[in-house]
Amino acid sequence: MRKIFVVEDDQAIREVIEAFLISENYLVQSFANVQEFRARDLHSIPDLYLFDVMLPDGSGLDLCREIKNNEESDSVPVIIMSAHAKLDQLSILCQPDDFITKPFDIDNLLLKVENRFQ
Repeated sequence: MRKIFVVEDDQAIREVIEAFLISENYLVQSFANVQEFRARDLHSIPDLYLFDVMLPDGSGLDLCREIKNNEESDSVPVIIMSAHAKLDQLSILCQPDDFITKPFDIDNLLLKVENRFQ
C-alpha cells in the first residue's frame, strides 16, 4: 500500500483529502503545519508528498526544496497545492512534480496522485 504525507493547515481540507485517499487504499499521514511535519519519524519515507504552499509557520515550497535536496527523498514525487501561486512561479522556488490549483476537484487530485505512481 502506497504511503502519502499531506501537509495542509486547513483542517476541513486536510480531513477530506485524508478520508478520500484512504478510501482509495492509500496510507495517509497528515500534518497541520511545518512544525508537525518536521517532528515526524524521519526514517519513514512516503511514496508521495502533498504540500499546501501557505502554512501558518512556513511554506510548502520550503518543504519541497528540503525534500528535493535530500538524497534519501529526492526521488519521491512532490505535489504542491495553492490557491494563489502558479506552476511557473513555483518551479523557480522548488521543483514540484505536479501542481493542484485550489479549490480543487477531488477526482482531479486523485488523478494527479495516481499519475505519480505510473
